Parts: sequence; structure tokens; C-alpha cells
Amino acid sequence: MSRKESNIPKQIVRRAWVMMSCAIIIYSFLIYRLTTIQYLEADKYKEKSEQQSIQKVELNSGRGVIYDRNEKPLTDTVKKDIMIVEQNKFLNDVNTRNIVENSSNMQISEIYKHIEKQLKSQVFQIEVDNIDDKTKRKLLDDNIIVEEKTLRYASDGLLSHTLGHISTKDKVGQSGIEKSMDKVLKESNEKYVSAFKAGASGNTKDLSILKGSIKTVNDNEDAKNIKLTIDKDIQRKVEKIADKEENPTAVVISDINTGEILALSSRPNFDQNNIAKYFESEKGELVNRTMQSIYPPGSVFKLVVLYAALDADVINENYTYNCTGKVEVSSKTKQILNCHKRDGHGIQTLQQAFSNSCNTAFFDIAKKVGEDKIIECAKRLHLNEPVGIGLEEENNRKIEDSIPINNLAIGQGNLGFTPLQINQMTQIIANNGTYKQLYIYDSILDKDKNMVKSFKTSKPEEIISPYTLTIVKEMMKDVSKEGTGKDLKDLNGGCGVKTGTAQSTLNKKAVNHGWITGFYPEKVPKYAITVLVEGIEGKSKSAVPMFKEICTQLNK
Repeated sequence: MSRKESNIPKQIVRRAWVMMSCAIIIYSFLIYRLTTIQYLEADKYKEKSEQQSIQKVELNSGRGVIYDRNEKPLTDTVKKDIMIVEQNKFLNDVNTRNIVENSSNMQISEIYKHIEKQLKSQVFQIEVDNIDDKTKRKLLDDNIIVEEKTLRYASDGLLSHTLGHISTKDKVGQSGIEKSMDKVLKESNEKYVSAFKAGASGNTKDLSILKGSIKTVNDNEDAKNIKLTIDKDIQRKVEKIADKEENPTAVVISDINTGEILALSSRPNFDQNNIAKYFESEKGELVNRTMQSIYPPGSVFKLVVLYAALDADVINENYTYNCTGKVEVSSKTKQILNCHKRDGHGIQTLQQAFSNSCNTAFFDIAKKVGEDKIIECAKRLHLNEPVGIGLEEENNRKIEDSIPINNLAIGQGNLGFTPLQINQMTQIIANNGTYKQLYIYDSILDKDKNMVKSFKTSKPEEIISPYTLTIVKEMMKDVSKEGTGKDLKDLNGGCGVKTGTAQSTLNKKAVNHGWITGFYPEKVPKYAITVLVEGIEGKSKSAVPMFKEICTQLNK
């Protein structure tokens, strides 16, 4: 019996196989997606669902706290009570309006203004005062909650430039410590009020807050906080002094023996809660002058020239020089370098030339030392590199390979350093040549302030010409008694300093910045203090009075 041949064309069979294969692929993909959604992406879809059904009101920034060296908070210090009210209920229910008005002691018109600013939210919040616990419980029965809200920044702007600020929208660090430590601080200390919303099926616009669903969530179990080396009390004292000076200023204070930064002040200040108003300003409120601004060092650089001369052994303590008030820099160009004392200082010893900050004497010394040696010694004192405290704002200008000797002698020309760099140099000299890298980060703390991680400096300790720098240190003491810093001679505890006047330009007009850097007290120095007072048109000032007041306050 012969097999009967199929009458179905081969083309149709092939099409059927293709269709069946496609169906199997599609079916397999659907099974895969269902499995993925059910098991692997369940949390994501659950979160999206919760976002649609839960109303959140933040009670803080959701970031870790920044503490000073004594674990005093530098952020999150301002607490305010807020009343949280369902918007639809307030607008549609007279009884709710009366309750809110009476409890908040606000006029109904004021409350409506708050609502207008929060139209995108289904609840609104207003600040309230003096609501007792009994009233709070009664309000909760009406689905109105009163909770404590913590503001990230206080209005006094303490340490504002160094702390930086966060964005209003997503609370991400934008500058300063907030930016450099954003990964540590963000989403680690959340506190918020949540309320469950419900409504008709398919309706996501007109959801109502379910009674009894409001609760406060404090999610700080894995909180990470930052501890700094800053001393809040010293910082506050410095800023009060800086606020009295009308010119822009920068102040750096560090611990000579450890390198810990105790205070950083930059003026003018700014409001961290309202950054936008400074975007068009020409006053530079957002600039951290302690580490972003580069200034010519002026006569403060004579510390480097003196160190280089003694280290090269081209002069000693028996050196003398006759200052006539000016000296010819070049016979070819006939360029003249004037001393600030135009009629001259006369014959001076090395100590007197240094204390008087004599330009002509230091031009003579610089010529003996030579350009290369002075630049080499500046680099030894870490002036050719950023201090490296871990903030993006820190600036640095490399020292050029060739600088005219007359500019090197008096710290002018293309030389430029930040107050932070000058303070690092001062720390080295005041510590008899022992370099300790300045630093500001101490450790990471958990929610109970237990140390999780300790920060270490990125550069090792270094011994730099201890004998020579001890001589320089001793010579700085006389500046505060007989020289350009003699207004400090009656300072309790004494000090050692070097002052400077740095010629610069502002709006194409010449200005003079006032420098002073030194150590306090005199016998067993603890603090390295650097102060810069910016010159403004028609108002150039000395930094000595600020230095003196700071030392006086440190002694209290």
C-alpha cells in the first residue's frame, strides 16, 4: 500500500512554523517580564505605587549632621514647629479652617498665602508657636499634625563658605563640605511625616488623606555624620570680629602642633537659605576668600627670602644695611625700588631690616641669595601646591620658574597665594620647621556619635631646616615689639608676626591689601593665625587690629 502524499504546500508549512516560533518567543518574553516584575522588580513598582499613595512632608534635609571638634552641631541647629494640614479639607471644610486659624494664631489671609506657595502638594505646612501637647493631640484627631522641623542652616551663616550649601530641590551638595562629602551625608538622616492617600478607583488627582494614617518616620539607623577640626566657639569669635570690618576679609587659624584647622572666616558672608540672590552680585559673597582667592603676598614673602638667605649662608645675624629710601634695580632701565619709608631707615641690623620690613635691604639680600634659591625655599615651605584639605574650592597658583629678583624680594609681580597657603607656611615656621599638613576632616560618626572612620592627612610629617626656621621664628617676635607690628607689643601673652602690604588692582585701579601672619602666644605657640584685609578703592587697611582682637579673644 503506497503512502498518501500531503496536499499542503511547503510554503504554508514554513509560514506556520514561523508563526508558531514567533508565538513561542512572545509568550516566553511575557513570562519573563511577569517573573521579573513579580520577583526582581517588585520593590521598584512597590515604591512607585507608594509614591502615588503616600504624601511625604520632609522634617529635615535628610542629610547627616556636620559637627565641630567638640561634637557641637554646625548644621541642623534651628528647630521650628510646623502644622501640617490637608489642603482640600481646609478649603472645603469651615470647621477645619476655624481650627487651623485658632490654633495657629494666624489670619486666614496669611494661611491662604502659604497655600498658594504650596499648590503642588496635597498638604500645606505653616510655622506655629507655643502649641502644647494637649492641643497637638486634639488636632491629630482632626487629621492635623504638629511636628518639629529642623532647618539645615541657621540665619547667622556660621562657617557658611566652608560648609557650603545644598540645592533646594534634591538636597544635593553644591559647594564646600556639603559637596565634597555629599556621598557620606546624603540620605542618611531622614525624618518626615507620611500620610496615606486614598480615593475613587483610577483617580490619582483627588486623593484624600485617610484619618489615622499620618505618622512620623525617623529613618536614621544608618546615619553618617561628619566631625570637623573646627572649634565652633573660636569660629564664632572670629566671625564677630570680621563682621565689624567693612572691607572684605579672610581669616585662617590652625593648631601649630597638629595642623588642625580651628577657624576659617570669609567676608562678606551669604545666606545659605537664599543663594539665588547673590548670583548677579559683584561683591563676591559666595567666594571663599580663605582658599579660593589668590593674593600677592607682599612683605609676608620676606619670611621666605630671610629663610633662603640664612639657609644658603649668604648672610648671618651680623648683616647690616644702610637704607636711603630707594635703590636702583637696573642701571639699564633706571628702574627704582622705593622703600615704604621714603627718607630711609638708615643703617640697620638684619633684625631691624626684617622688623621694619625694609624693601631696599631685602632687595640687597635677595640679590645675594639668587632667584633659584628663593623659589626653591618657597617650594620647601609648600607654597607651590594646594594645602589639600579636601574642598574643591581650594585654589593654587604655581610659582613661575623665573621671577624678577626685585619682585621676589618684596613679594610682588606674579607671585600669588591663598591665605590658607600662607597659614600653612606659618605653621611650619612656628613649629620650628616641623611640617604638619593642615586638615579639617576629623572623622565620620554614626547616629550615636561613635566614630565609624577616622580621616588621615594625605601628606606625611616633614622636618624642614629646623635650626634656620627657629631663627626666623625668633625674629618674628621682634616685629610685634619694635617693627611694623608694634601695635601688638602690649598683647597679653605676646606673639610673633610678619606684616605685609600687597599692591594689587581692583576695577583697574590700584589697591593695597593688608596682610599679617603669625603665632600666638609667644613662648609656647599654639595658634597659627593669618589675616588678610582686602583693599578697596580709597580704603586700604592694616590687618594688625583684627589680629590683635582675635588673639585677645582666644585668651579669654
